[in-house]
Amino acid sequence: MSECLTDFTKTNLFSCPIYKIKIDPNLYDKEKILNDILYNKNLKITRNDAHQSLSRPSSAPHDIHHSHRDFNNENFRSINYKKLISIYSEIFDNFFNKEINTIKAFEFKFEIVNYVAMTEGQHLPSHFHMPCDFSTIHYLNFKDNHELTCFENPADFAPYIRHLQPELVDILAKDDPDNSYAFTNYELSVEEDDFIIFPSIISHYIDKQELTKESRITVATNIKIADKDGKTITATKY
Repeated sequence: MSECLTDFTKTNLFSCPIYKIKIDPNLYDKEKILNDILYNKNLKITRNDAHQSLSRPSSAPHDIHHSHRDFNNENFRSINYKKLISIYSEIFDNFFNKEINTIKAFEFKFEIVNYVAMTEGQHLPSHFHMPCDFSTIHYLNFKDNHELTCFENPADFAPYIRHLQPELVDILAKDDPDNSYAFTNYELSVEEDDFIIFPSIISHYIDKQELTKESRITVATNIKIADKDGKTITATKY
C-alpha cells in the first residue's frame, strides 16, 4: 500500500480541550491542607447549606462536604492555600504562554473557589463554572476506588447519535477521548496529584462514591480573562 494513503493528519474541530499536569506534592504543604480539610469533614460530614448550592437548578439535591461560598464560616478551620496559590500562578503563566493561541495581550486573575471532600454515598451533581473562562480541579487525595469526574458532551447532537448511528457507536472505544463526540459523557482518567484545566462552560459531575476508606478530596479554581491591550500576563493572587 502506498505510504501516502496511510499518512493522516488530524484537526480537533470544535474541541473542548482538557489540559493535565502533575503537581509535585513536596512543593507545598499538602498534608497540612488535607489534615485541615479532614478535620472539617469530621466536624460535619455534609457541609452543604442553602447558600452553598452548586447544582443547576439550585434546588437539586446533593450531599457533600465542601467550602463553596462558606470560606468565612468560623465553625470550620480556614484552609491556608498560600503556597498552593504560588504554584498555581506559575502553572497558569505557563499555560497561557504555551498552550493558548491568542491575538493580543491580556491579564488574568484566579481564585480558589472550593474544596470538596466526599466519602461513600456522597455525590456531586452536574454543574459548570461560568461566568469564569477556565476552571481547574486539583486531585489532592484520589485513590483507585474513587469516582472519576464525568464531563458532559455540550454538542446538541450527542443524545441522538446512539439512536441515529447505532452501528457506529457500537464499534467506538468509549474510553478514547477522540471518540467522546459520539457519547453523552466522558470520564476523564486521572491520578492523585493531577491538575486539570478545562473550559468553564463544560458541565461535569461526580457519581455516587462507592465504599472507600479515604475521602476523595479535590480543590477547584476559577480563572477569568481581562482584556487589557498592551499589558503582559499577570496573576492576581487570592
